[in-house]
Amino acid sequence: MSISNISILLPALDEAETIGRVIDKIPMKELASIGYNVDVVVVDGHSKDMTCEIAQSMGARLLKQKGIGKGNAVQTAFDNFDGRFLFMLDADDTYDPKEILRMLPHLENGDFDVMMGSRLRGSISKGAMSRLNFIGNVALTRTANILFPNGHQVSDLCTGMWGFTDEVIHALDLEANSFDIEAEMYAKCVKSGFNVGEVNISYGKRTNSNKLSALKDGAKIWFRLLKEYVNQ
Repeated sequence: MSISNISILLPALDEAETIGRVIDKIPMKELASIGYNVDVVVVDGHSKDMTCEIAQSMGARLLKQKGIGKGNAVQTAFDNFDGRFLFMLDADDTYDPKEILRMLPHLENGDFDVMMGSRLRGSISKGAMSRLNFIGNVALTRTANILFPNGHQVSDLCTGMWGFTDEVIHALDLEANSFDIEAEMYAKCVKSGFNVGEVNISYGKRTNSNKLSALKDGAKIWFRLLKEYVNQ
């Protein structure tokens, strides 16, 4: 059996309460059984708690971003990527890492170059997403589908769970530093001709405070979509 590398990216900022649970849920044995070495990469955004220490104690590779924001964390991980596939999910224990096992075959078989996990078509735990955030996600997703009609008509633009082939990772030139990173990734994938697919996933409730501002970050995401549309 040939061995390939999978990177699992966990952008993190003050997630000491949850980072250990997320790493523990990663299906390491299942992935190893089908021929993959798994590189768990925690990109830390200047945490002031024990996030880094916990991640390293559980065998994760720690990268410290020079800038700030989730987008900058993603760029840091992409710049240090060396493998066949990369999966990304938040470190707040709202996403189930085992969903990777459902996304991976679509990338392996060449059905898609990029996989997104749809919360809006999957299951959302009670209290996990406010009504305002839900409406905003739907509106931003519809905007993306209108502006980029040649792409897969996605159902959850702002999802934090993604999967990429190495070709996509090396092709994307990202600049977003904040929560508009998902919008930029989707738009640039479509504009580059990559096939984007989705699987329905579950989404759980955060146990600590939410770092996303519905109105401020929603506006930033909208302007990112508009910028990518204008720059086609």
